[in-house]
Amino acid sequence: MVTRSGLFLGRPVDPVSGTARPEPLFLNPTDLTTHGVIVGMTGSGKTALGIVMIEELLLAGIPVLAIDPKGDIGNLLLNFPGLTPEEFQPWVPQAPGVTAEGEAKKWREGLAGWGLGNTDLGALQASRDAAIYTPGSSAGTRLDLLGSCAKPEGGEMEEAREVITSFVSGILGLLEIDADPVKSREHILLSRCIQAIWERGEMATLEAILTTAADPPFATVGALSLESFFPASKRQDLVMMLNNLLASGSTESLRRGVPLRMDDFLGRPGGGKPRLSIVSVGHLSDAERIFVVSTLLSHAVAWVRRQSGSSTLRAVIYIDEIFGFFPPSGEPATKRPLLTLLKQARAFGLGVVLATQNPVDLDYKGLANCGAWWVGTLQTERDRSRLEEGLSSASGSGDAVALLSKTRKRVFLLHDVHRPAPALVETRWAMSYLRGPMTREEISRLKASSPSPVRPLGSAPVAGATPPPPPPPHPAPSVAPVVPNPWTARWCDLRGGDMAKPYLWIRYAVRYKQGKAQTDEVTGMRLYPLGVSSASEVMEQDPRDGDPDTLEESAPSRPVRYESLPSWLGAQGVKQLEKVVKERLPDKLAETLFLDPVTGKLSNPGEDEDSFAARVAATASVPPALVERLEKKKRELAKAVEEEKARSMDTMASMASAALDFASGFLGKKKTLKVGKVSTVLGKKRMEGAAEQKIEILQQEIAELEAKAGAPDPSRFQKVEVVPAKTQIDLIGIGVAWVS
Repeated sequence: MVTRSGLFLGRPVDPVSGTARPEPLFLNPTDLTTHGVIVGMTGSGKTALGIVMIEELLLAGIPVLAIDPKGDIGNLLLNFPGLTPEEFQPWVPQAPGVTAEGEAKKWREGLAGWGLGNTDLGALQASRDAAIYTPGSSAGTRLDLLGSCAKPEGGEMEEAREVITSFVSGILGLLEIDADPVKSREHILLSRCIQAIWERGEMATLEAILTTAADPPFATVGALSLESFFPASKRQDLVMMLNNLLASGSTESLRRGVPLRMDDFLGRPGGGKPRLSIVSVGHLSDAERIFVVSTLLSHAVAWVRRQSGSSTLRAVIYIDEIFGFFPPSGEPATKRPLLTLLKQARAFGLGVVLATQNPVDLDYKGLANCGAWWVGTLQTERDRSRLEEGLSSASGSGDAVALLSKTRKRVFLLHDVHRPAPALVETRWAMSYLRGPMTREEISRLKASSPSPVRPLGSAPVAGATPPPPPPPHPAPSVAPVVPNPWTARWCDLRGGDMAKPYLWIRYAVRYKQGKAQTDEVTGMRLYPLGVSSASEVMEQDPRDGDPDTLEESAPSRPVRYESLPSWLGAQGVKQLEKVVKERLPDKLAETLFLDPVTGKLSNPGEDEDSFAARVAATASVPPALVERLEKKKRELAKAVEEEKARSMDTMASMASAALDFASGFLGKKKTLKVGKVSTVLGKKRMEGAAEQKIEILQQEIAELEAKAGAPDPSRFQKVEVVPAKTQIDLIGIGVAWVS
């Protein structure tokens, strides 16, 4: 087992020979209070260096919050103290020639080469309390980031502004609204709404922010009236967008999970082991990633400002890939809190370590605050030039730049302002099994080895007992709210979930008519979300088609929680909504159908062309006028064919006579050629051509008539848009359905 006098990151490398020296290289943890940056192309060993650094921090008793955009940091939970093939087997990637026996041997030999073994792996596993979080996914532990904007403990206004700014910027980013905290009126309005909610002593949930924005409790913003600053009509557009965000299934998952407590991430809950908190965001969209990371960083800023000053390292935030979060230009919601941490967190013992493949991804104003640089192999000359510029300004000399060309896989240039000179370092073998990025299914398997959801500070679990999961951050009632008269509640169990949402259910029967054509009667059910701000908006949402057989008169037997009914849905709201349904349902039931111009039949909704053609052929009778016309054309064709035969024989006789006359004249038996006979032949040929054309026309007409009289060809169908009249719709039932 290695005796540590700091963070054991590797060995120094001789810059001339390129060989590693035998003595270990230790980094003083306090050096990271001035932050760090790791740069290196794919394959340089950048992620492995980050994992080794986190292993050493945990062994030193320092909590780590690791933000993982790629999925590699979960490898830290693959710790196999026995180094046996059986431990490796479930995690060995499917690749040619890769076996559990081979990987176990590789790790035993690799660690042995650094003086590490089973004792060190056991010490690492025993040193930490680890969890992997997946906001917006159930693969790991869920994390509630969108449910509310919580007021920072202590109530300092500067901290509160940081939290509000980040939360609002993240929300507007999800709405794809450019959110400058100074120029954006959406940002200013929502920030004022959160302050107003806090002043009432309430939690600033997304629902509360929405309703406050719809009817703000303040009359002025700055020196302007609210109406001048943000007219009600424009505010309504913002409210609708917020409501869509609230109703969206993708963002709903960001409001579920354990509450965000930075003390649990960066502190030592209950004075126990240091916590490794991995927040995996690789499964999220770009906007969702920005929101999650900015929320974490803003809460970290608020946490820092609650701490007393410290010259030693308390905790580390590690971001495995900074691309998109800290660009040299642009202002994503992540940039402001990250810059604040780089400038201010060192005085309170919080270190920030950033990793990236490309130096151009980084804002050098912020990196000027980083005291420790690890630079690996770079991909392009542009990257090298950018790093040379940054290193020159950071070190004040060309020594570090001169070593850049000496880097290779797992060999990094280390420039640390706390060390006398830059050095080349070969990173040690990782104790964690580095098997590459982890899928959500693999994270689910890791979940079993993670602790139960984070306990609040000061709660001491009973020894050997599994702490119960915390209650939902905003508990919903377990009894369905009362539905206004004369409606009664129904239940629709579509997904088997534990949260029921209110929908408007409509059962109807409808017939479609186009001229004299009419469809069969069609019955159906539609579900419209009720989470809108007025009755007039309900029918403007996308409905869910439901099966009437799934509509039950009693609640599911399992426990179900219920969202609230909208405040406008009282007795008067029911009347308004019934009126809206009668007016808007015809348009909502409009269908594109097939019309057969021959039989005058209309397809039923959902019936395809082939099915409609088969039905027409089976049920349609041929009109008598069509049959009579077809028979007449056949008679005309028969007569034309007979006349054509007779004309052909006459033409042949005339041609023979004309040929005989021509031969006689040529042989001198007759003095002149009778031109009249030739012209007769030509005339007969012209008449014969006209007759043939007539026959072709008759044959074509007969074919068309036979097609109409026989099985229909779908190509003859016409597409028509049919909107049923109000009199063609029967409303069978209407009310509130709790959909779970």
